[in-house]
Amino acid sequence: MRVFRQSVALVLFFVPIAYTTVITPALRTQVNKVNQKDSNIENILNIHVVPHTHDDVGWLKTYDQYYHGHNKTITTSGVKFILQTLLHSLPLNPDRKFTFAEIAWLHRFYNDLPPHEQRAMKNLVSSGQLSFANGGYVMHDEASTHFIGMIDQTTLGHTFLKEVFDFIPRSGWQLDPFGHSATQASLLSRRAGFDSLYFGRIDYQDHKWRYEARECEGVWKTDADLYGGVFWGLTGSYMYNYQGPPGFRFEYKKRDDAIDGDEPVDETNALQRAEEFLKLVVEQGKRTKGNHVMVTMGGDFEYENAFLNFASLDALIGTLQNNTFAPELIRPYTSIRAFYSTPDMYTKSKVDQVWTVKSDDFFPYADCPTCYWTGYFTSRPGLKRMERFSSAFLQMSRQMESIDFNYRKTRLSRLNEASAIVQHHDAVAGTSKQHVAYDYAKMLSEGLHDAKDYVGDVLADLLGGSEQDKLEYCLNQNETLCDITQTVTAATNQTLYIVVYNALGQAREDLMSVPVSVDATYRINNLHSGTIMKSELFHNSNPSKIEGAAPFVLYFQSGEVPALGAIVYSLEKISSTSSVVKPDSHKVYVKDNLRGAAEKEIILHNNGMNIHLDRYTGFMSAISDEDNIISLKQRWGYYKSFDKNVTASKFTQETSTKQRQLKSMSTGIYRDPVKQNSGAYIFRPSNPDQRLSLMDPNNVLVYKGVLVTEIHTQYSFVTQITRTMSNKKYIDVEYTVGPVPVRNGIGKEVVIQYHSSIQNNNLFYTDSNGRDFMKRQRSYRPTWELNETQPIAGNYYPVNTAIYIEDSNASLGILTDRSQGGSSLSTGAIELMVQRRTLADDDRGVGEPLDETDGGMTHYPPYGNAIRLGNGVIISGKHRISIGQGNDGAAVCRQGMDGMFSPLYLFYGLSPFSKSSISIINGNLPDNVMLLTFQRIYSKENTFLIRFGHQYGVNEHSELSQPVTIDMVNLFKSFHITSVIEKTLTGNQDLRDWEQSRVKWETSDGDKEETSDTHLGDSKDDWSRIELKPMDVRTFEVMMHWIE
Repeated sequence: MRVFRQSVALVLFFVPIAYTTVITPALRTQVNKVNQKDSNIENILNIHVVPHTHDDVGWLKTYDQYYHGHNKTITTSGVKFILQTLLHSLPLNPDRKFTFAEIAWLHRFYNDLPPHEQRAMKNLVSSGQLSFANGGYVMHDEASTHFIGMIDQTTLGHTFLKEVFDFIPRSGWQLDPFGHSATQASLLSRRAGFDSLYFGRIDYQDHKWRYEARECEGVWKTDADLYGGVFWGLTGSYMYNYQGPPGFRFEYKKRDDAIDGDEPVDETNALQRAEEFLKLVVEQGKRTKGNHVMVTMGGDFEYENAFLNFASLDALIGTLQNNTFAPELIRPYTSIRAFYSTPDMYTKSKVDQVWTVKSDDFFPYADCPTCYWTGYFTSRPGLKRMERFSSAFLQMSRQMESIDFNYRKTRLSRLNEASAIVQHHDAVAGTSKQHVAYDYAKMLSEGLHDAKDYVGDVLADLLGGSEQDKLEYCLNQNETLCDITQTVTAATNQTLYIVVYNALGQAREDLMSVPVSVDATYRINNLHSGTIMKSELFHNSNPSKIEGAAPFVLYFQSGEVPALGAIVYSLEKISSTSSVVKPDSHKVYVKDNLRGAAEKEIILHNNGMNIHLDRYTGFMSAISDEDNIISLKQRWGYYKSFDKNVTASKFTQETSTKQRQLKSMSTGIYRDPVKQNSGAYIFRPSNPDQRLSLMDPNNVLVYKGVLVTEIHTQYSFVTQITRTMSNKKYIDVEYTVGPVPVRNGIGKEVVIQYHSSIQNNNLFYTDSNGRDFMKRQRSYRPTWELNETQPIAGNYYPVNTAIYIEDSNASLGILTDRSQGGSSLSTGAIELMVQRRTLADDDRGVGEPLDETDGGMTHYPPYGNAIRLGNGVIISGKHRISIGQGNDGAAVCRQGMDGMFSPLYLFYGLSPFSKSSISIINGNLPDNVMLLTFQRIYSKENTFLIRFGHQYGVNEHSELSQPVTIDMVNLFKSFHITSVIEKTLTGNQDLRDWEQSRVKWETSDGDKEETSDTHLGDSKDDWSRIELKPMDVRTFEVMMHWIE
């Protein structure tokens, strides 16, 4: 294998000569001679041959290693070799076409090319030989991502394609993600200017009925889709994920990366091979509507030797085009046409059919009865949190860059690129190898350091600071680590200046926390209003045992911080007198000595939410506010991970011999359901209906303050702080988990359960990438009949930001600070998985268990054994609990989702500023609108990309679910708007143009899409009346000038 890779340079020069005997007039595809007017005659089968490669932006190797082909002991793949051989092989036959998707590779490769090869690549694009589908920087995940991150990475790729190649993608190409979201169909496809969306993976039961019923393609139109549906279709000939048919993968690599390619096609075997190919493709034609089929010819990191692949395809297509085949071979067709094609070409061929509408999503995904890909909803929770934080920090940083009137060269490029790369479906999903996960975190960290320094400089300038004045942001404040605050509060007679920035479009206030070194009395002054803010000092219990963490946390009320604005505060230590809140000795839970307590229930009040605490158990028993009370008990536990080497499963006895070797119809791979491990991708408890192993609390302490009340609860390897805050209509559950013990050799899936009195009748709701809520019903699928084999894992769904249950009397909503797996497995219950540690690989390619440790690991073979070092990692996170009246769950969640994504940001300095506040906009945006994006367009002077999102769905709130109008003209301070053009979601084309050119699909529900006219007009009056409908996102290219 190494010899093959080392020969690539020679292949570039010699292979074209070797294959010139194949590219003969007799074997040319003659695609240009096909009579397109006759292509839809029913008895002619039109075969769209679509060469492609799927190149993960990190998975088994890092981004850099994959690009250069380094680290060959893991895999020899090198993406630059793929692009290089494509660049030289495509021109050898003008009929050849190729589809590429992951633009991170193209961006890097193109910038490395000399000018003459850049021109050659542009020529291939303009001629249609090199085409792009999806066009995002990566092929993002759909279960673990937030819609803002999805938009950003897609925009980054689309911008590069438009500016360099003048290319606009029209087809979605989500081949490899492990399930597909409604937001992908509506927002990231139709609203992004796509006519179609293709992918390879759906549940094996869903696939079976679709394959038999000729429903492998259709129109996907979700309830939140305001602009018509998108055509969707399965790739891989509806059978083989996204690979070519069996026998026609000419550059296939085994798991050990040895080349085991199928027999090439040449003049000696072309007719035989063409007949073998036709048998497969004719069968494919029977599984869809119309007489066009798409055959995806490619796979993971294939076409590293594009000459070999194209020579075989030239011969195959030429033979199919220039020969007559036996009627029984091609029946029910009388003739065939085969030609190189692209997803865009194929999409146009499917217009003249009537399609069934799908309105839900494709979660969860399973490829065998025990193989539910629901573990990755939670895998690597630390990386998931880092990605979410980075995405929000990037939005805030872009706002600062947009009002940097002394605009300097941006320092956001590394964060911009890193945030995009980590959206990849093996990155944020948590399914890469360990050293690759380290690399993703390193990229984000480097980008965050650049951005925090840049934003600190801009904020200091805007507040009138001198060139020497610096503002610091503490990236480790979540660990109560902040050098500047700890240093100042340890000293005497020093003042710390705090700048609180609000990146949302509405003024708001919150409870802020500052790490401090000394138990003393502090004063927080609001320098804008001149008032002293209420503050309170608490012990830092430091459950993660962070070295150097501050021993105390100072909470203070921010007061109102303006929309897209900042307020300056000062912090002073005014006395050495102790002020720390001490535990309430009368409310300490001790297992043995409270049996005789007079009061069974303790109610902790805090002018907002009330917590009812059971004194006998230490557990929460109920929560209430001024309008509602619900019974709510919360507990921690874990499922034991299935490991075929140590676990005895009921499924072993229940599974027949026939089932034990099950071929997945969605991937074409044989799986043994009995031996399926729980791993990075797959969640499988040791028994299908395993009861949760519960953890009892060891100790409960209550800290009652004026601003804050905290309940500290210690379990075996979990520490929880339940926190209520004055005047806040929610409760925070802050948890620290780990190290997860695995000394018994069994992995654990750690969950938190909330049990309420709500009668939700098996129904619960989870958000789709932070947008519309999806109705879920336990043990049920809306579009097909479920044969339930995994009652726990098969009922898990991605929870990106929120999950809720409701009945006619009450509602319970829980917000998360990162994506997690969640469900409602019993009446009144919500369950969220927060951490996983497995000791077995689940055989889905990553080749190692999900075992994160704090000491790193040894080298991979042959230099080491990839042994994990140290203890299991410790992770921290937060759930935010809210309650409401009956059937009010969506609104209960919506009111806090934006603030959970984008908190108030604290910056610290040592010098005063001439200004005590700033604000970018006039007043506030409506309460149901989020300014999603405000960023510079680097290629156009004084031009900005601005997105607004309506944050409520239809019928979620009596007032906030109504359409709303924004006045763009008078929104921004110190700017004069001269031009506003509405764009598609990623800003790569005018919405007006797309509305005229988009494909209109006819569906079986009788709906025939018509050309709409929803784009913004050209007058300033139109700019003052921008209407947003529920769940709408609108994107604008705005030219505006700064007014002194």
